[in-house]
Amino acid sequence: MELCARCSQAGSMLTVKTTLEQSGPNEVFAPDGAPRDLYRPVLGELERMGVEGWEERTSRAHERLLAEQHGFGILEGDKTHPTDWFPRLLPAAGWEVLERGLAQRMHAINEFLRRLEAGKEEVVPREVIESSGLYDVSVPDRFGEVPARQMGFDLVAVEEAGGWKYLVIEDNARMPVGAMSMSRLRALTPDVFSESYAALGVQPLGDLLGRLGDVLRAASPLSEPTLAILSTGPEDQYYLDHKLFAEETGAVLAERHEVELDGVGYLIHKETGRRLDVIYERIEEGRIYDDLPKLVEAHLEGRVQAIFAPNVNIVDDKGVYPFIPEMIRSYLGEEPVVENPETWSLAVEEDRRYVMEHFDELVIKSRSGWGGKDVLIAPEESKETIEEFRKMVEENPVEYIAQRTIDFSTHVLCSAGEADGELHLRDSYADYRVHALSPDPDTVEVVPGAMTRVAAPGSRLVNISSGGVMKDTWVLS
Repeated sequence: MELCARCSQAGSMLTVKTTLEQSGPNEVFAPDGAPRDLYRPVLGELERMGVEGWEERTSRAHERLLAEQHGFGILEGDKTHPTDWFPRLLPAAGWEVLERGLAQRMHAINEFLRRLEAGKEEVVPREVIESSGLYDVSVPDRFGEVPARQMGFDLVAVEEAGGWKYLVIEDNARMPVGAMSMSRLRALTPDVFSESYAALGVQPLGDLLGRLGDVLRAASPLSEPTLAILSTGPEDQYYLDHKLFAEETGAVLAERHEVELDGVGYLIHKETGRRLDVIYERIEEGRIYDDLPKLVEAHLEGRVQAIFAPNVNIVDDKGVYPFIPEMIRSYLGEEPVVENPETWSLAVEEDRRYVMEHFDELVIKSRSGWGGKDVLIAPEESKETIEEFRKMVEENPVEYIAQRTIDFSTHVLCSAGEADGELHLRDSYADYRVHALSPDPDTVEVVPGAMTRVAAPGSRLVNISSGGVMKDTWVLS
């Protein structure tokens, strides 16, 4: 439906067309189309700037991103991430829950990895671990005192009793993207909505990249270790992020062919001859260990500290995800503060029986699928498709998990209409990527912000590779 929404205290009419089409609750507008109180300052400023002001401010922000790209010597094309400049707001009460819950979750995950290394893990069935495509049983585990120093948690919001409840839908312990993007967006979005940013009392990100660099260097026993970011190179969609992070932290940025192991087994940057003490791998295809097999040995013997150690990405396996609430109960003696949606592991006989009896009601996910691939949303599919998928599940049930469909929240995408010369707000599904850092075994710092990803209108897939866009998330004090 198309609504002309009101936003000012006086009830003046917005010059913004709002289209609400999705079934999920919208965070900016109530079901009757009235703006939610939290967003009145942002909508009011949007009304005052109008189309001309919007285009001027967003163009200026995009030009700054392009200038940054060109400053790094990347002159061809537009390598900036697709961005929507209308900010997402996260109220203080919601953030307090998320901060506690994600710190709790990261503590439990790190304890799981320590127990896995010690051969004492009992919560996750051994069958799940050994059948994982993300776990190599031939490689000994060496995770260190803080196995996961940086994690990205993907969450969605559901409306409950007039408020928002947050659910974790994915855990990312290996190469979680978004911290660099958050830092860049935060440097620009306050200029697009300067009045709102000042009025709302937004928690600052601080020196996010510098702090991340400190947390990574803390993995080394050396007093001044050399940090290296290993990148695929300019063809990687996040290469600009790699460049920015290296510049902000004084790290060495190297492509996979620019490093080698010396005769003693230390990792060396070929061009400068520097020894690389801590490696932060950002290689999308394959692994640096595929190029340098003896690097695993160097890591196991402590000559180099790998932030994303071999096998740490078992945490990212959807087969492990259903057991994280029980990790919290067993390892920490606490109830989860932030929950999973109701999830069944088909590696558990009782769960498998339930799923097969209710197959056409559920969302079935392959553990090895990513970016929305190998997923069956049964209520939206034909009987033939459901039966086909069921046969695959029956052949290898341990490969799958199941959940109920979640009608999670939508946000808005803002654009200027060419035909009518007005601003348009259109709702679309959104999630959060929240980052947490762990500098030592007792500390987890949850970064007060998020990289929000918004799906293309009509889709639920928020991944940038599936047509999604990024936006800044303001945590309110």
